[in-house]
Amino acid sequence: MMTTFDYTEEDLRTPEGNNNLGSYGLFFQRMLYKEVIFPSDLVKPLDTWYGKQLYGVVDQVQNSIIANRANLVTIPSAVDPNLLAMNFVVDAFEALAAHMRKGLVIGVLNRTGTPLLTNMRAQKAYVDPNNIYRQYLQQVYENFAQSRSQAQMNAITDFDSYLSQMMDYLRSIATTVPVTKTAFMTSGLCSAINSGLTISIDTGRADDDAYKYQTFIDDPNFDFYLRAAKKFGLSVNKNMPWMLTADLFSDAILHYLNSYILPDGSLVDQTNFFRTYYDPTYLQDIDLLKTLIIQVYRNFVEQNPIYERVHDCQIQIRYRGLLPPNALDLLGDKEMLYLYLDLRNRETGNALPVTSKIKREIRDVYMLQPDASISKLQNAAEYVNVLYRDYIYDSSYILTLDVLGNFGLDNQARSATMSTAGAVTQQLY
Repeated sequence: MMTTFDYTEEDLRTPEGNNNLGSYGLFFQRMLYKEVIFPSDLVKPLDTWYGKQLYGVVDQVQNSIIANRANLVTIPSAVDPNLLAMNFVVDAFEALAAHMRKGLVIGVLNRTGTPLLTNMRAQKAYVDPNNIYRQYLQQVYENFAQSRSQAQMNAITDFDSYLSQMMDYLRSIATTVPVTKTAFMTSGLCSAINSGLTISIDTGRADDDAYKYQTFIDDPNFDFYLRAAKKFGLSVNKNMPWMLTADLFSDAILHYLNSYILPDGSLVDQTNFFRTYYDPTYLQDIDLLKTLIIQVYRNFVEQNPIYERVHDCQIQIRYRGLLPPNALDLLGDKEMLYLYLDLRNRETGNALPVTSKIKREIRDVYMLQPDASISKLQNAAEYVNVLYRDYIYDSSYILTLDVLGNFGLDNQARSATMSTAGAVTQQLY
C-alpha cells in the first residue's frame, strides 16, 4: 500500500498520536493511524473524520436534520438507564451485544480480550443537539453585550433600538460562526452522536491513538467485532473504534428498521426514513431566532437596567424600556425572513449573493404558501433552504470564536473546504 511516510516497526507498535503534538508530529501520527494502524484488510469502518463527516446530520438531499425524539428509546445493555438511541439502532445493538456474549460462552472469542467487546454495554449514546445549540447560542449572544462600546450601550434605550444593533451583530458574526441551527448542525460541533444513530461502548479520547490501538485494534477479538457489527447493521468508527453507528441503508440494518410500521400500515424504508425519524431544521430556524432575540433583550435589561444620556451638558441616568408585551409582533415576518436570508448567505461564505430577484421570489413564496401544512414563514424559509442547502459550510470557521472552547468539542471539529452537495451526499448513504 502506498503511504505518505516510511513508517518504522517502532511506529507501528507504539502509535503516539494525540492533540498535544506539534504540527508535524500530529500530521505524521494522524497519517500513520489513517494509512497503517487501522487494519485495511478487515471490514470497512465508518470514517467520520476523512469521509462521512455529515453522517446523521443531513438527509439525502442535503437538508440539515435533527432527531425526532418520539423514536428514541432506552438501551437495555447500558451503564446508565437514561441512555437513548433510535429504536431500530437499539435493536441492532442489543442483538450484537448478545452475539458477543454468546461468542465468549461457546469459546469462539478469546477470553483474554477486553470485556468492552465481550461484555458490551453502552456507555454513551444520543446527545441532544438542541441543548448544545442553546448553550452555544447563549454564549454567542452574551458576546453581544461584551462587544458593545459605551456609545453603543447608551444607544440602546428600548427594544426597538436594541433590535437594530442585534440584527447588525448577527449578520456580522454569521460570516465567522454559525448562527442558524441549520448551519450549526453542519458546522462540526455536531456529529453522528447527536443523531440517535450511534452508540458508544467506551468513553476513550478520540485523539489518543495509543489507547485505540492497545485497547481495541490489537485486541484478539477485534476482527470478530468488526465482522459481527457489520452482520447486525452497525459500522465501527475508524477513528473511535468504540463507537457503533447504524449502517444506513444496508440489508442488515433494514432488517431491524422494517420491523417498525407506520400509521398507514407501510414499512419504514429508505424512501420515508428521514421524514419519519428526523425533522428538517430550517422549519425551526426563524422561530428559534425570534425566541432567542427576545430572551437576550430580557437578560440584557436585567443586567444593564440603566443607560446614560447627555442633556444640556449634563449626564442623565435613564432606565431602559422593559421588554414590550408585543415584542414578538415587532419581529415582523418580512424583517425576520430577510435576516434569515442574509444569515444563510453569510454562513455559506456568500455562496449565493442576495439579489432583489431572490427577495422577490421569497416574497412570492411567502404570499402563495404552496404548502398549507406549514406557515407562510416556514414556506419562505424552505425556499431559502433550497437555495443554500447545496453548499457544505466550511467548518474551519468554528475555531475562530473563543466561546466554542467551552464545549470541549475540538475533537469533533473538522476542517474542510466548501463543496457542493453532489460531491458529498452521494457518499453519505
